[in-house]
Amino acid sequence: MKFLILRQLQHSELGMFHAYRRSGREGSRQRAINFDGEVIDRVFPVAADTDRIALSLRYDTDNGPRTRDHFLKRQGKNWRLEGNCPDDQLYDFVQLDCLFAMQVDAGIQPASGAWMVFPKDDPTALAILADGATSGLARAGMVGLELDEAPRIYKLLTQARPDLFSASSPQDLDMTDTTSPTETIDKPSGRRLPPGSKRLPTMLSASGHNLVSAVADIIDNAISADATEIQITFDPPNSGNGRWMAIRDNGRGMSPEQLEEAIRVGGEADYDGRSLGKYGFGLKGASWSQARDFKVVTRQKGGDVHHLGWDQDNMADWQVDEEPLEDWETEAADPGEHGTVVLWKNMKAPTMAPSIKGVPPHVAEIQELNRHLGLVFHRFLDGEAKGRAPLKIWINDIPVESNGPASHPLSERHDLKTLKVEHEGGTAEVKVQPIVLPAEDELRKHHGDGWQAAADRIGYWGRRNDTQGLFLYRNDRLIRWGGWHDLWATNDEKTKLARVLVDFDPALDEAFQINISKQTVRLPGYLQSRIKPLADTVRKASQAKYRKPRPTSPPPRTSPLLGEATSGPGAPSGLGEPVTPGAPTPPSQPPAPSITVRKVTTGKFAWKITTDLKGDRSLQIGDVSPALVELAGVLGSSDVGAEALAAFLDDLDRLDVQQALIDDATEA
Repeated sequence: MKFLILRQLQHSELGMFHAYRRSGREGSRQRAINFDGEVIDRVFPVAADTDRIALSLRYDTDNGPRTRDHFLKRQGKNWRLEGNCPDDQLYDFVQLDCLFAMQVDAGIQPASGAWMVFPKDDPTALAILADGATSGLARAGMVGLELDEAPRIYKLLTQARPDLFSASSPQDLDMTDTTSPTETIDKPSGRRLPPGSKRLPTMLSASGHNLVSAVADIIDNAISADATEIQITFDPPNSGNGRWMAIRDNGRGMSPEQLEEAIRVGGEADYDGRSLGKYGFGLKGASWSQARDFKVVTRQKGGDVHHLGWDQDNMADWQVDEEPLEDWETEAADPGEHGTVVLWKNMKAPTMAPSIKGVPPHVAEIQELNRHLGLVFHRFLDGEAKGRAPLKIWINDIPVESNGPASHPLSERHDLKTLKVEHEGGTAEVKVQPIVLPAEDELRKHHGDGWQAAADRIGYWGRRNDTQGLFLYRNDRLIRWGGWHDLWATNDEKTKLARVLVDFDPALDEAFQINISKQTVRLPGYLQSRIKPLADTVRKASQAKYRKPRPTSPPPRTSPLLGEATSGPGAPSGLGEPVTPGAPTPPSQPPAPSITVRKVTTGKFAWKITTDLKGDRSLQIGDVSPALVELAGVLGSSDVGAEALAAFLDDLDRLDVQQALIDDATEA
């Protein structure tokens, strides 16, 4: 049970170091480092039964590494590392956001390991914070990782300070070593146990794909082969030959040798920096996720047509399918003068087909696929992908239209920022482009009667709230979108117009921890801390668009002659003249709908104001601030008090006070 624990030090923790206190900068009497309760529960099995955990830890001193007893002490729902306040001068560099790193073996008693503090600009610290495994730091303040969850970080620590952080095996020091133990140790050859050809494809098919993501993975390969046109044929399942799909491109095509390598499970194809592929798994994983039987038909310019395939019902001993194509397959999978066709046969029925009102299920699948590809490949369709010719995609002869997250002409683009990220091969760039979408009233004014169609399109047909947040691109291909990636705990209704486009270099694939289907990405803590203030600007801009001035009643007019307030028939006017009885009174502002205040058990928000379809409003109060819970209990019993409290909290949202309360509660 070996773990790495990482934390960026806060002001209150710096007093643990005498050198910091001697500098006169101390602002807190705390002499310990805070440990998150969730991290402790994960790392130390004994935590549930004790208030004190003994540790034997190595750390730096002016005279070299030393081992000393420490202990973790329960402090409310969290813990503190105590028992050692180093008085060594070497810690005179400590300041806010320095990286604290601990390696600990929690499977023995006392737990043993080592800790170190890195200067905030130390190359090792920057490289660690540029790893996707640190994604939880921005929100939680601390992460606890098993060694195999963060091999790159472990390697960085053991390389930087092998005298503190020891490797449990020689290969731990070189995570890029792909040599198997049987190749490095002189052992007699044993029996071979190749994987079973019957069940392995089924296991590999569970790669997290659905229909739209699987098709996108095949298109990745087509673009990497310099295709400029992609034709997708997806006939109704009752039109003959069952449920099938053909994805045809006009790329370079493949030689027989390249085709064999492409279709081999665990193939060793090379990928250059422009490629949209990564693991050599996309063709097989995407195809098996959708069909039991698939074929690849290809031709290079001036060459012959070749095909290979896999049929899960006939692949004993990994025998590839080379049977001649049926007549309908030959027609459906014609690669033309050059290109490749991926033909899926015996496709699986969708576990949850998209539902679009008034649209048959098969047509809904096509429509959902069209929308997905228009988003994922919008830069290629618009001719904006660097080093690529414009791309055209058709589904059953219907063109796919580009629909990028900032494609509407009223979208407001904030300044583009370029961030530098250190990695093992050097320095790579991450480009950040904050965007604010137009609000409904802007769309009404711009489009007139057609505003709803425009709103549906930029909101991805009812998903505008879910698609606020980050849009992550790799080589101009959108691979993940929606959500704030631990920058903020939840999506706020008023920030749904905020989007942030993030482009990262493929050299950062390991740091971003892209999974095998290219659908999961973890934003490194280093980037989170730099992207958050940029994202905050567009979140506040979105909130401002939704924050309308609250109607106020005009003050009563006073008669200059009588000093009386004017109201109702017969009352004096502002000039001292009586109002004619029976004359119509000016319309009054309609009262705001009443608001219901209720307590909810959650730490994800301090408060949330929602409006249902009937226009009824609800103010939910979470557990984050006990003082707010008490205040809501006092004011929430009256309509006036509830309205005043809701208005006050609405104003605080502009200052992002709620997130500060959540952060404080997390550290407490």
